[in-house]
Amino acid sequence: MKSALLKRQAAIVAIVLFFAILAAAASILLINGDKLVKVAVVGGIFFPLVLYLSGNPRLFFLVGLVLAAPLGLSINFKTLIHIGGAPSYSVDLADFFLFPLVIFQIRDVIIGHYRDWSFPSINYWWLGLICLGLLNIAMGPLRHLPGFEVMRMVKCMILFVVVVNECKRIKQINYVVIALAAGMCLQVAVGVAQFLLKRSLGLQALGEASSEATKGANLGVYLTENAVYRIGALMGHPNLLSAYLALLLPIFIALFFCHYKRWVKGVLALVIAGGLMALVFTLSRSGWISFAAAFLMLITLSAFDGHIRSKYRAIRVFMIAGTVVAGLAVSGPIIQRITKSDAGAVDFRFEFMVVAVKMVEAKPLLGFGLNTFVYHMAPYTKYQNAAGLQKVFGEHWPAVHNTYLLVWSEQGTLGLVFFIGFLIHVFKIYRQNRRYRVNEFTHALNLGIMCGFVAILIDGMASFFIRVPAPGRVFWIVMALLVAINIWNRRNYRARLIAAQRAAIREGPDDKQK
Repeated sequence: MKSALLKRQAAIVAIVLFFAILAAAASILLINGDKLVKVAVVGGIFFPLVLYLSGNPRLFFLVGLVLAAPLGLSINFKTLIHIGGAPSYSVDLADFFLFPLVIFQIRDVIIGHYRDWSFPSINYWWLGLICLGLLNIAMGPLRHLPGFEVMRMVKCMILFVVVVNECKRIKQINYVVIALAAGMCLQVAVGVAQFLLKRSLGLQALGEASSEATKGANLGVYLTENAVYRIGALMGHPNLLSAYLALLLPIFIALFFCHYKRWVKGVLALVIAGGLMALVFTLSRSGWISFAAAFLMLITLSAFDGHIRSKYRAIRVFMIAGTVVAGLAVSGPIIQRITKSDAGAVDFRFEFMVVAVKMVEAKPLLGFGLNTFVYHMAPYTKYQNAAGLQKVFGEHWPAVHNTYLLVWSEQGTLGLVFFIGFLIHVFKIYRQNRRYRVNEFTHALNLGIMCGFVAILIDGMASFFIRVPAPGRVFWIVMALLVAINIWNRRNYRARLIAAQRAAIREGPDDKQK
C-alpha cells in the first residue's frame, strides 16, 4: 500500500517537474526568441491542450486546416525570393493539420472503413501540370525553382483530396464553410486595424506584408506619399486580399437562399458587410471588378433558377437594393481610384503581357520552365538584360500579372491546355451539381462557389492569386467543397431513387390502382 502511494507521489513530482521545466524553457524562448519562435512555443503549449479538449480530433484538424490555410506562417528551406511562384521548400502551419488527416484517411482505407474514398478525376489535369514541372526539374538548369512550385502543387492536390474525402456529410461541409467565414473575419479584423492605425501590425510571420511593401502599394496609387492607405491583412498584398474576398463573399451571399433562422442570416449579413468594407479598403480595381462580375453572375443565375426565383424573390430584391445603396455610399473613393489613379500599374501589366507573349513565341510547346519566368524574361523586355531590369526594379523583378500567360510562358501550350482543361472541368462539375435538388444548402453553396470561381478567373487576368501559397490553399479548399457537393449529391440522389423504387415494389400494382 505504502509502495503504491510512493509511486503515485513520485509520478506527481515528475509531472510537476516536467511542466516546471517546460514553463521555464517557454518563458526564456518567449523573452529572447524571435517572433516565429514565440508563435511556435505558444502553439506547442496550447495545441495539445485544445486537441484534447475538442473531443473530436478529426473535426479539430479539419477546421484547423481551413483556419490555417490563409496564414503564411511557415518554415522555409533553400529560400530564393522571387515573384510568380513558391519561393522555397516549406513546411507550413497548415501542414500540421493536413497530414494528421492524411494518416486518418490511410488508416480508414486499410481497415475498409473508407470504401467510397475517391480521387476526383479533375486531379488528372493538375497532375499533368505537375509532370511538366518534374520534367523541368529533370532537365534543369534551374532545378530548385520548379521544385519549389512542384512541392506546393503536390501539397495543394493532397489538401484538395483530403478535404473532399473528409466532407462526406452535410455536417462536415457546413463546418468547412463556417471555418472559411471565421478565417475571413480574422482577415477583415486585421485589415480594419491596419486601416485605423495606418501601419503594419508586426504580423509578418503570419503573412502580413512588410512596412516597405505596404508603403510601395500605397505610393503606387496616386504617386503621392501618405495619400491613401491600402490594407492587405495577412494576405501579403492588397490585391491578394481583394481576390480572396471576391472568392469567398459570393459564397456567403448565396447562403441567403437557404431557410436559415433570422439570427443566422443576421450573422451572415455582418460577415458580408465586413468583407465588403475590407474590399473597399484594399483599393484594388481588379478585386472590385472581379467581385462585381461574381455578384452580377449570382443575381443572374438565381433569376434563372426556378427554385430560388420562386422562394427567394424578396431576398434577391433586397440584395440588389443593398448593393446599390452600398455602392453609392462608397462611390467617392471608388470613382477617385478609377479616374485619378496613376496609369503606371495598368501600363506595367500590358508591358509584361507583351513580354510573356514573346516568350511563348520563343518556346511554344513546353515553355521556359515552371516558376522561372523572372529568370528568363530579360532578353524579351525593353530593358534588354539583367542590369537594365535591376536598375528599374531593384533586386526583385516582377512577373507577368496574368495567371494564363504565366502558365503559358512557363509550361508552354501543353501546360496551358492542362490548365484550361482543369478550369472547364470545374464548370462541368457545377453544371452537374445544378441538376440536383437534393438539398437546399448544397444547391445554394454550389451557386456561390461557382460565382467565386468566376471572380478568380477574372482576377487571374491581372494577378496570379492561385500561384501564391497561402491564397492558393484557400482556392483549393473551395474547389474541394464543390467536388464534395457533387459526390454527396450523386450518392444521395441515387439512394433516393433506390428508396423510391423499393417503395413502388412494396406497394404493388393493386395498391397503385387504389
